[in-house]
Amino acid sequence: MEVVKKLYLQAYFFVMALYVFFNKGIAYSFLAEAIWVGGFIVLFLTRKEYTFGWDKRTKILGFFLLITLGYIGWGLRFYTLFDVVRDSFVIQYAWFAFFMFLFKDLQQMIWKYIVVIYTWFPLFALFNFYIQNFSEFFDNRVFFGTVPFALYKYGDMGVHLLISSLVLLLYLRDRSVRFQITMAIAILLNLLIITAYSRSGMLAYVIGIGLFVMYTKQQAVRDLMKKYLRYLPLVLLVVLPLYGSIKVRENFQGRKVGMEQLVENVSSIFGTGKDVTLEDNKIWRLVWWANILEYSVSPEFVLQGKGLGMSLAESDIITTDSEDLRSPHNFNLTMLARFGWPLFLLWSYWLFCLFKPMFKRQLSDQQLMISCVLFTFWLNGSFDVFLEGPMGAFPFWTWVGLYFIVDFFPEKPEVIED
Repeated sequence: MEVVKKLYLQAYFFVMALYVFFNKGIAYSFLAEAIWVGGFIVLFLTRKEYTFGWDKRTKILGFFLLITLGYIGWGLRFYTLFDVVRDSFVIQYAWFAFFMFLFKDLQQMIWKYIVVIYTWFPLFALFNFYIQNFSEFFDNRVFFGTVPFALYKYGDMGVHLLISSLVLLLYLRDRSVRFQITMAIAILLNLLIITAYSRSGMLAYVIGIGLFVMYTKQQAVRDLMKKYLRYLPLVLLVVLPLYGSIKVRENFQGRKVGMEQLVENVSSIFGTGKDVTLEDNKIWRLVWWANILEYSVSPEFVLQGKGLGMSLAESDIITTDSEDLRSPHNFNLTMLARFGWPLFLLWSYWLFCLFKPMFKRQLSDQQLMISCVLFTFWLNGSFDVFLEGPMGAFPFWTWVGLYFIVDFFPEKPEVIED
């Protein structure tokens, strides 16, 4: 059975790498769902040796998974099976956290896969930007569903870039100076591009790095950050001309790379932006969120929410440019709208339990890294449709499971180089 678990682990992280590298372009490939089904098969085959950690965090997740079955039955009375099951996966993806317990004895292998994926992600992100804007072959080419294969959501990219930076700090700090300079240039150039396109991606990255540096117990990590900051002006001398030389057309939101758009995005966070599109994006989100808060306290929805199966955009009478939009660009309010206040408060309590050790400085650097990653996933998911679909949910719940197995079944830490 060990061979079965290793084969499944390899397939698991191969598919996760595809989602990290290609994002929305393979969102409709159903590869994550295939891995989800495969998890149950492997779990059944290895059921006699399967063990998992059992505390209030995993108990709450188990309760969410159980109660979702009731919501599926309720939703099927009014809506199609496909729509109900699709909406149920806002919770059902959490099974990935329990599948990670299959690999509790293979943690070093897991980390090697993670380091390989995120070591090369910054360079691949630049390649993705190139094929999105300069490749005629990939221009609007669709392989799965109706989404162009090269389309990448820059908010999601900010989260993955944060993971690459933490991998560089923890696992690659002994690599050559040339390698570290190359990675620093790639990361910074990506960050400038992300900032021009996505406020949530930029915030997720900056806050994630800030939390890690603030709460790390390793002086060596702080010293390395100071070293990077000393070389930052030199790196900027390389990156800013490269960034300024990029000339691309506006994307579907009317944004493009450039200093003007970068400044506009940053200033709009503090309410001083002049870009009409950015302000409109904030306004319709706030209107929708206020609408959810208003009807969620009504007797009809306060306890059980609206349930599964309906498009919340249609149900809440929200008009946007996207015909496929079903959720309100905030996973927390998706939980409130669909499941009501009791489950929303339970979700909030689960988040509190998850992040409390980080803020109380109770974590090793490996655990702290995972906690910062999870926080940035949650932060980006609070401003975008991220954790509702496989592009965000698959890696998010994988990191949750990794957090659990590191917590319940700790191994001796190892610096991994690849």
